[in-house]
Amino acid sequence: MKKVDNLIEIKNLTYNNILENIDLSIPKESFIAISGTNTSGKTTLIKIMSTLIDTTDKLIYNGKRIEEISKNELFKEMGIIIPEEVQRFENTTVEDELFAILENLPIDQSSKIKEYQRVLNLLHIENILTDNPNELTKLNYIKLLLGAALLSNIKVLLADNICLDMTKKERKEVLTILEKLNKQEKITIIMATSSLEEVIDTDYLYILNKGKIEIEGKTLDILKQDNKLNRIGLELPLMIDLSVKLSDYNLLNDVILDMDRMVDTLWK
Repeated sequence: MKKVDNLIEIKNLTYNNILENIDLSIPKESFIAISGTNTSGKTTLIKIMSTLIDTTDKLIYNGKRIEEISKNELFKEMGIIIPEEVQRFENTTVEDELFAILENLPIDQSSKIKEYQRVLNLLHIENILTDNPNELTKLNYIKLLLGAALLSNIKVLLADNICLDMTKKERKEVLTILEKLNKQEKITIIMATSSLEEVIDTDYLYILNKGKIEIEGKTLDILKQDNKLNRIGLELPLMIDLSVKLSDYNLLNDVILDMDRMVDTLWK
């Protein structure tokens, strides 16, 4: 059987005057960011890749046309987190909600307990297990959705603006979790965000502008194109802008978001 390196491919996708001539490839186990202004088409693209919006002959998943794969089989491998699509939970505690998912897995009880503990360790949600899942903070709501996806042993996670309205500390926590899921759990992650501060640790960045892919490439290479990004309507956060400029003079090797750490690095 021919080896397939790309998990998701889109070929020449045009959709409802929102997206135009979109071509992209998502390698397996990669961490991909899609950014742009609020009207660029990011959410629509995420919904198409997750099949929440149907298209014909445009989407390839793991080497197969999406039409050849049943939704039931697809959603066993795909986690989808779109906060605007508010999810209501049936159980009264987070723990019960997670165990309800475990009960449907075709594994023995010992393996279920191991899976449960693995998710707790990855997400650090021991403190919310007795909370009502329908009354969680935004951060803990996202963690619960991630936990549900992890228990289902997904291969790919699609997320749309999941850090919106979070504090800087909360955003950092979520992004650290995503990086861990990508590096340790080998989950392919596709994250749409309006904030360039959230894309630093991604492998590849697509910039959408008015429904078209305006720029694409390795993330750090794209962030160096500040004039193009500003013209599109995206601004580099101060520390990213400073890091990029210092890297041009070979004073830094990576992007540093913490000022104290940057000072320490420059003075070494």
